[in-house]
Amino acid sequence: MRKAFLFFVAFFLYLFHCTCEGSEDEILSAAVESVVFQIPNADDVLVKERILNPQVLSKCTIEKVVPTRKLYVKRVGRYVVQLKVGCKDSVFKRTVNVEVNVDARSKVYISIGRIEKGEPLKGKVEINEILLSSVRGKPFRGDIKKVVARITIPEGSVILERYVEIPFLVKKGKLVRIIAQKGSIFVETKGRALQNGRKGDIIRVKNIYSGKIIEGKVKDEDTIVVDF
Repeated sequence: MRKAFLFFVAFFLYLFHCTCEGSEDEILSAAVESVVFQIPNADDVLVKERILNPQVLSKCTIEKVVPTRKLYVKRVGRYVVQLKVGCKDSVFKRTVNVEVNVDARSKVYISIGRIEKGEPLKGKVEINEILLSSVRGKPFRGDIKKVVARITIPEGSVILERYVEIPFLVKKGKLVRIIAQKGSIFVETKGRALQNGRKGDIIRVKNIYSGKIIEGKVKDEDTIVVDF
């Protein structure tokens, strides 16, 4: 019984053994060449590949490998590339699937200490290089001097977009200048902000003299500009 089993295994390995020289390298190379890497902020793209169905190459002497389509990769992960393989002495093409595991090195901000919610990040981070596959989320790429922590960030954390926010210039309840200008006409009055607002935001403000509620754009921490 044992001998019969070993014979079956040996026969199976012989049947599905690829007999063509250099075929695996040729196929893996064609698979990678069919990929267009568009990973943003990637300093170095790393690729590992393997044939998922090598048995289809049984007794195939490869003459031609043609990708079925271009694959556009915009983030790290695992992808499957399909190739058509032409074998010598055969008019039929065989379909080979290759798994392409894509990773990339990228420079990111990493906290050098615990950052409390609401604290500015300036001076509390350093730039380091990591593998993007080790991060769940989009690393923050903006101006670190302009943001504060949206949540408490532990030491050694990669700074993600969801961890930070641009602080409000104007906070609800604050007294502000309301200005309006059209041509040579300039009007200024006092108002109270009814909403929080960052630079460029449109918020509601209340004229403290007339009681009228209007909308204006946040210019700076003390000024709201309105149209009239």
